[in-house]
Amino acid sequence: MNTYVTGSTIRQLREAKGLTQAELAGTLSVSAKTISKWETAKGLPDISLLEPLAAALGVSVLELMQGEPIINRNRAANLLRSKLYVCPLCGNVLHATGQAVVSCCGITLPALDIAEAEDADEHHQLTVERVEDELFVTLHHPMEKSHYISFLAYLTGDKLQLVKLYPEGDASARFSLRGAGVLYFYCNCHGLMKAPDFRTATRRTSPQKIHLREPDEGDREQVMAYREEFLAIGSRMDGTSALDKYADFDAWLAQLRKLKDPATTPAGLVPATEYLALDEHEHLVGMTNLRHRLNDYLLTYGGHIGYSVRPSERQNGYAT
Repeated sequence: MNTYVTGSTIRQLREAKGLTQAELAGTLSVSAKTISKWETAKGLPDISLLEPLAAALGVSVLELMQGEPIINRNRAANLLRSKLYVCPLCGNVLHATGQAVVSCCGITLPALDIAEAEDADEHHQLTVERVEDELFVTLHHPMEKSHYISFLAYLTGDKLQLVKLYPEGDASARFSLRGAGVLYFYCNCHGLMKAPDFRTATRRTSPQKIHLREPDEGDREQVMAYREEFLAIGSRMDGTSALDKYADFDAWLAQLRKLKDPATTPAGLVPATEYLALDEHEHLVGMTNLRHRLNDYLLTYGGHIGYSVRPSERQNGYAT
């Protein structure tokens, strides 16, 4: 405990409440002289009296100790006045709908006022796609241990949806679209930022240049995140070598290597090579499957090439 209740705080709160020293004393079953001693710094209330003293003065014990009453300026219950708190030690994210004192890992956290969030700049570009009643959000940003996005949040007047992100993971999330809202995100190096209005800017101004390469063990996180986006909306995963059937990345990768070699291609299938389509930031935007030859079914229905575009990257011109 760094501070204790002060006499000036007791006097200010008593006068604000319209109480005389005698009236406050009667509530606490002490004498008016005792109240006077407290207020002139000639004594301190016993710790057992702090709770009834706070109640008599119409504040919480915390407010009494801090010497500053907390005024509720959020009577309209508008979540767009929220404050967020991010612990720099453990990365914990906390949310308050009004003024609060929040601590984590032994330190008091500064409030991140969403009203003061900076606009996203050229180094923090987002792709936002609306699919029926959901938003698919992808932030094109490094996810390294020293520089990453800590969370993505979608805030409306009555609901906060927050997705915690981690280094070396994927900087993407999906949110239920219910009412007008604002997208926020937190960069551990640059702080809290606000996305452009997704109702008028639901995609980047121009698609990134893409290149193709075969997947390897280093693509585990991106590929499985790609799979989850499709499963979340029940969309077909064409051109992915049946990725939807593989919850295990290693098993899927082993199957790709079998398919590529005609000597190990399973019966009923044709030899094929799987490619990842990645943008300039090595972000996975699509997949394509190149079949080396056709069987009767593919000759009629499938053709030599199968492909899919990540749901959050659709309408960006990648498949045109």
